[in-house]
Amino acid sequence: MMMSNGGGDSATEEKVVGRSTFEHSGWVYHQLGTSSLKREYCHRRYLHIKGKYVMMYKRNPHEHPSTFSVLNYIYLSMLNAEIKPIRRGVVGHTLVLEELGRRKVNDDDLHVLKFSNRLDEEKKGEIACATAGETRKWMEALEQAKKQAEYELSQSSNTRNKLSMETEINLGRHGRRRRVKQYARGVKRIISTKRGESLVHRSLSFGASRTSVEFCEGDTADVVEEHEWKCVRMSHGVRIFEDVSGYKGTKGVLVKAVADMEASTAFVFEEILSLHRHQKYEWDVLTSDLELVDSISRNSDVIYGSYDPRYLTRWKCKRDFLISRQWFCDQDGTYTLLQFPAVHKKRPPKSGYRRIKINPSTWEIRNLSTHAPTNTSKCLVTHMLEVQSKSWSKWKTSQSSKFEKTVAYALLSQVSDTNANGELDPLASPLTLDHSQFHGSMHEGKSETDTNCWTTPNGTGFMIRGKTYLTDNTKVPGGDPLLKLIAVDWFKGDRPVSKVALHPKSLVQSEAGKRLPFVLVMNLQVPAKPNYNLVLYFAADRPVVKDSLLGRFIDETDTFRDSRFKLIPSIVEGYWMVKRAVGTKACLLGKAVTCNYVRNDNFLEIDVDVGSSSVARSVIGIVLGYVTSIVVDLAIIIEGKEQIELPEYILGSVRLNRVRLESAVRLES
Repeated sequence: MMMSNGGGDSATEEKVVGRSTFEHSGWVYHQLGTSSLKREYCHRRYLHIKGKYVMMYKRNPHEHPSTFSVLNYIYLSMLNAEIKPIRRGVVGHTLVLEELGRRKVNDDDLHVLKFSNRLDEEKKGEIACATAGETRKWMEALEQAKKQAEYELSQSSNTRNKLSMETEINLGRHGRRRRVKQYARGVKRIISTKRGESLVHRSLSFGASRTSVEFCEGDTADVVEEHEWKCVRMSHGVRIFEDVSGYKGTKGVLVKAVADMEASTAFVFEEILSLHRHQKYEWDVLTSDLELVDSISRNSDVIYGSYDPRYLTRWKCKRDFLISRQWFCDQDGTYTLLQFPAVHKKRPPKSGYRRIKINPSTWEIRNLSTHAPTNTSKCLVTHMLEVQSKSWSKWKTSQSSKFEKTVAYALLSQVSDTNANGELDPLASPLTLDHSQFHGSMHEGKSETDTNCWTTPNGTGFMIRGKTYLTDNTKVPGGDPLLKLIAVDWFKGDRPVSKVALHPKSLVQSEAGKRLPFVLVMNLQVPAKPNYNLVLYFAADRPVVKDSLLGRFIDETDTFRDSRFKLIPSIVEGYWMVKRAVGTKACLLGKAVTCNYVRNDNFLEIDVDVGSSSVARSVIGIVLGYVTSIVVDLAIIIEGKEQIELPEYILGSVRLNRVRLESAVRLES
């Protein structure tokens, strides 16, 4: 089979927005191979490069139609059709080119140029030219296209256009079939709005009626927000949002976590990007050590990591992952980081580990300008990812701690310093709080239908003092409690019981209890016949910082404690008269009733004598009359009175579901 070039290559430059757009085109040979009849073959194709875009045609699209037959010309004219590329895409920054030298196809010598991808060994292909000189020209042209792509990424101010993972050109032998499979599985998600506030699903467009000119349009920053965000959860100052717009560009649910931090954008970005283990341990509760696999460019790399088995204890085997990261800095100083699942030949599947595909996610760190005369830098950090719809619905409605045991929650929690309130030691390794090690006389509820039990509600139902409360009295929904409720005791006796934590049978005195960094014991002494004691045990997974608000509350005087110890009640279900009697206002317990404090070893016990106030005694009498038919939430707060102590946070919370008085047990002497 005789082969000829059939037309010389051409290269031009076109001025676009003050910068030249490189163009190169010509005939090449594609899909070199051997048929089932052992016959070598290849296809002659017309390849066109414009900027970073590559298009492949069966014929020269710039050729005048008069070169075709008259009938074909008339047919095309009647349909007003244009020649469309059979393949198209962009030259990615991970493209690797390699000259393979000469290869004999039938009786002709062809010079082969190999394409591959640094992140995915399956993405590879070949083209060939009649001479070595033509092959070198194509190699230079593709390198130029790669530089053009990198330049556009560094210069674009539009987050969506700049960071979109556009369809890379696939010159493999089975490119189209592989692409269809990729399309069926779903493609990477990208930031879609003008402020980088959401992800969309960029579908691959094969055979679409767009021309190459449409690929090369400039930035389009004037876009309308396509998503509607609703706050569904708060955790340590971090707000978690769900897209409720019904956007159809994704198969799952788009969620994001947002928090503002008193730090510069550069500092936060370096913290997120760093692989240093001690820096990661301060805020990343999910992953263990990370290591660099491949540094692709100044703005991209591939890293390997594993999930911390201490965090995701329900998994029976270890999990690891590979992610590709790309980062950029806009002209306004906003940092953006993209993270996608990846594969790499240097890190094949590891024995003893299950390789998982991590959720694609994005980070955006934006400067928050402040008009206040202060030197403190502030920034807004947004972490966004896509989760499965079915799983998200279960997590969102769950009243238990299952949500906190999920990868999605851990990923979202990465948006914030885990020591957001500065109450717990960020350098200490968190202790896993296993409820099975602590047993109270009242059982923990397993479902919403359980009764005579306790659970831990999230704090969104409570309003607490916000950051600006001292100036505008603004209150905000509470987040998840700082301390975890590990057990509840429901005692009865002839007299109110005090100093429960010092009792030798108390869980605080057990071996597991002594290992806890700190335990807050709240002992509600309920006057009745007999007397009742509701004892709540809240534990910290790390030591308390001494000079924090919680640290001062633990070790300060009783007068200080009385002025700060606050309780918010909420009747979730029950008779309306009970709701009116209990109310919904926060109460400083130390001012309303008598509180006695016991500070010892690793715990602080607060004995609340409800009977010391005639008003409280009458209210609790009404509650006891309907206790088997009500669901009540309680939130404990240390009141913030100074700017440095705001916003407030929920120290601990409990939900009591239809408690039966007869289920109370007597505490042994």
